[in-house]
Amino acid sequence: MNKVEVTAAIIRKGNKILAAQRSHADELSGKWEFPGGKIEANESPEECIVRELNEEFGINTKVSGYLGESVYDYENKLIFLKAFYVEHISGEYQIRVHENIRWIKISELKNIDWAPADIALVKLLLQNLKFK
Repeated sequence: MNKVEVTAAIIRKGNKILAAQRSHADELSGKWEFPGGKIEANESPEECIVRELNEEFGINTKVSGYLGESVYDYENKLIFLKAFYVEHISGEYQIRVHENIRWIKISELKNIDWAPADIALVKLLLQNLKFK
């Protein structure tokens, strides 16, 4: 089975978290996810998330912490999804890859149609935010 290491960004603005909707051309079309992407050879997960956010949205960011990991078996590939807290430094959000982006209230995160690999991260994030 193909093992894929992927990053996910938790970007917070007040009481909202950024979510991105997968493109209609994607195998998970319409599902929501924390933005990010595949880790390339000789790239750290932190470097990956900064690069991916720049490519997908045209923004500059920095990693401010680690949330945790989700492992999900999509049958054709095993996803290892590493989630990081990320700060937006500069740049206007542009939708380049996704169908849409949305700032979702923390209290509404459970009501979104998440991509399967992201569901465990939503639970972890909500649990983590209770103790902050």
